[in-house]
Amino acid sequence: MKKLAIPLALCTLGLILTALSFFGSKAGSADDIDITIDKTSFIMPAAHRVYSNPDALDGKYYLFKAKITNNSSETLEDVTVKYRIPNYIDWTELTVSGEMFPGQTLVVPCYPKFNNDITEKTTESVEKTEIEISWDGAEEDDIIEEDFTFKLTNRNEYVYTGIKSEEISSYADIYDNDALIACFVTPNDPVVKYYAQNLQEKVLKGEAAGISRNEKDAVRFLMGIYEATRLSHMVYSSTKGVPKSTDDVASLVQQVRLPREVITGNTGLCIELSTLYASVLSTAGIDPIIFFVPGHAYPGFRMNGQYYAIEATGINGEGLGGIASAEDAFKTGQKQLQEFMKFAQMGDPRYTFVDIHGVNALGVTSMDLKDNDFMRKKVDDIVASWSGGGPQIVPNNNNGGNNIITPDRPLRTGNALSFSIPAGWQTMMRPAPQMPILTAQVVAPDQMTTVSIYDIPTNNMQQAMNTLNQYFMSFGMEMQYQSNGNSLAGQTYSANGNFNWIGKALRRQGGIRIVAVGSPDYMYNQNSGIINQVYNSIR
Repeated sequence: MKKLAIPLALCTLGLILTALSFFGSKAGSADDIDITIDKTSFIMPAAHRVYSNPDALDGKYYLFKAKITNNSSETLEDVTVKYRIPNYIDWTELTVSGEMFPGQTLVVPCYPKFNNDITEKTTESVEKTEIEISWDGAEEDDIIEEDFTFKLTNRNEYVYTGIKSEEISSYADIYDNDALIACFVTPNDPVVKYYAQNLQEKVLKGEAAGISRNEKDAVRFLMGIYEATRLSHMVYSSTKGVPKSTDDVASLVQQVRLPREVITGNTGLCIELSTLYASVLSTAGIDPIIFFVPGHAYPGFRMNGQYYAIEATGINGEGLGGIASAEDAFKTGQKQLQEFMKFAQMGDPRYTFVDIHGVNALGVTSMDLKDNDFMRKKVDDIVASWSGGGPQIVPNNNNGGNNIITPDRPLRTGNALSFSIPAGWQTMMRPAPQMPILTAQVVAPDQMTTVSIYDIPTNNMQQAMNTLNQYFMSFGMEMQYQSNGNSLAGQTYSANGNFNWIGKALRRQGGIRIVAVGSPDYMYNQNSGIINQVYNSIR
């Protein structure tokens, strides 16, 4: 019996230790799990559908990728990764991995699904992403928590590349996001549809090039879009991309007005005019193309294997010698297209194009936009100008100049630049003796919209603007502006607030006359309809 005591004791001890090993062990710990987060630096609301789609452009755009490695000696069961973006996306489970063996690595991508109202975001912000990684049997202390910040841009911001600055090695890398311009092409926008419908009925008399698939009809349609912008006195306004840096990504960032904003604001730069054309072409069933060349973009289409283009900025293109006819704008576009094809065939990376319907098929789709009655009314005003319903301009035969016409009396303003103003506005001659260059001001009844006329004794445009700014500075104000041909747009800053304005300048006998119309910045969008009406009447 004594001989059996020792083996039995050892066996009992082994069983106890084995049992204790089951009760005391756990399936890995946080110290045994290695995690690396590959995150984006920014997300553009305009492209939110691309970021949410793992199939869009082969999954190129994502919020983050979590690389998880099991360095423990245990097999992890039901590894779960979830995330949230406070105020935008609640806790969302990304994946559950059934078994994760020792030494195994798991890569989990996150394609965030924002609500459609993200496209109403008009300011940029820095947001936080929170991540949790857990597994079956993990104790509370073992749950892995990670977080990072990223920039959420406003809906109009277009970032040229997301490639890290140290990884950029070519011109193509600098413009890596070219395909995302298709997100700013909005053929399903109710306002754009309404505009396109009026254009087809009023300008093109029911043109249906998308149905006929006839190149001549499609060219006529393309020229019809141009003619509509010309008849409404749409102005080409130039701008430049602004270099911005987010984390380790340095990129050009540009504010791109949506097609509805180009229509109702009656102004646009080259890329904005291109997205407008592409939107209208798409509504008609024509395949739109946007061509990119160094420092410029212009629209066109492809039909039956052939490409066509138009110089949309001819409505106010200084390089085209002023306002070009639709025929001349098309000729210029075709000439540019020939040059484009030559360089593209040579493999020059600066000459590229985006086939809008082509990238739509790859998951790069436009944002949803709500209907807007105010914008539809502005479309109605624009359509009226197509049929000659624009502002009244009356020659002043006495001195070769023009009159500013009000319903009750004319105001003589010399021999250059006149405009029409609505009824009830108050006209003040020489309102500020301390500023002799201010010839007159016309003020709306609510005092929120003002037209100012400046006569500056110089023949140099730059000197005229410098003189104007010097006067502003003497009153404690400062001005910033952009010019394109005789068109101006700017903002005046003061302690009392900022004043946004647009205007035109023209050389006249004895100097340069500037007519500018605007409102305080907080009222500009609300008053943009009357501002554009006055602006478009300036001659």
